[in-house]
Amino acid sequence: MNKSICFLKSVVVLVLLLYSTFTEAQNLTSNSTGSFVFSPSGPLSNQPIEVFYHIPDGDISSMPIVFSFHGANRDANNYRDYWINMANANNFMVFAPEFSSTHYPGLGDNYLMANIFDDGDNPSPSTFNNPDEWTFSVIDPIFNQIKADINGSQPAYNAWGHSGGAQFLHRFVLYMPNSQLDVAVCSNAGWYTVPENSVSFPYGILNGQLPNADVVNAFSKKLIVHLGQNDNDPNSPGLRHNAVVDNQQGLHRLERGQYFFNTSQTQAQNQSATFNWEKHEVPNVGHDPQLMANDALPYVMMSTLSTQDFSDESRIKIYPNPSKDVVYLDASGFNISLVELYTINGHLLRQYQKRALEQIDISDLESGVYILKVDQYFKRIIKN
Repeated sequence: MNKSICFLKSVVVLVLLLYSTFTEAQNLTSNSTGSFVFSPSGPLSNQPIEVFYHIPDGDISSMPIVFSFHGANRDANNYRDYWINMANANNFMVFAPEFSSTHYPGLGDNYLMANIFDDGDNPSPSTFNNPDEWTFSVIDPIFNQIKADINGSQPAYNAWGHSGGAQFLHRFVLYMPNSQLDVAVCSNAGWYTVPENSVSFPYGILNGQLPNADVVNAFSKKLIVHLGQNDNDPNSPGLRHNAVVDNQQGLHRLERGQYFFNTSQTQAQNQSATFNWEKHEVPNVGHDPQLMANDALPYVMMSTLSTQDFSDESRIKIYPNPSKDVVYLDASGFNISLVELYTINGHLLRQYQKRALEQIDISDLESGVYILKVDQYFKRIIKN
């Protein structure tokens, strides 16, 4: 009996040792796909997170990092897989943390509303949690652990979230404006925490314990409100309805996203705050995570994914766009050596030398969205 107990204790110690080693050193390598377990420090130390990842071939010490946030199904492996082809074609790593129902059991409170309050639907000062208890608090440490493991030099990361993941991500921007996140792409969120003081949290920021300085800082971040124009079904499964959110934001995801962006823009203007948010609507797409990820590619490849100054990107003109036959590239003043045309999921179709370019013939392409890569800049082309 004693020998059995000793043996079991030895096994437990060995498992804990292996687990500790695995969480401290992932040994991430290029051209690999898998997952590792991240154990947060502090109050969330007993709530580990499995992080699914894909790393293309290349120099991972400088390769850009993109986070992908899952929805209510908590299927982070799928949210990694949506990006594999695009990551391979465009040379960035993707990491998808999974907030499991075992360790983060309250979908609304522990994930979508990030444990900011014990009960996010009934906020009060007494139930407001310290920031190190927020689910948000694990994202930068995951990023920093990845960098430590790969000896990385990445200054920041970009992120995409769809549906529930977009809820998590836009609140992350509001409540963590000083994080290492650079660009956030929020696709098809079911509902929003709108930065207006006349509506109580979680639908507005009244009683949300959110300092106005943080709201102003959040407005200066690059946040893309990314909406499928066909995501307009008020009876879509899982879509929250009640008198407050329906009357405030609308009855379906498209309408709610439009309200969130327009109201936020007005609030920023009223405070004379810098407003770097953008709204992009995707035609002929509904609540489809793969299609929304495909369309999000140019946005997650902004800024930190380039060594060039993206303040100059607006000087690169593509017209007419949409087009049926030909688009023209005007990049006057840029010393551009190479232009590449990609499918929306990252497959290279053609390469051009800039000096030979006056126009780009797209007449033989199927209707849809394509990506034109002008050196390190990315532009969407719509073929009618």
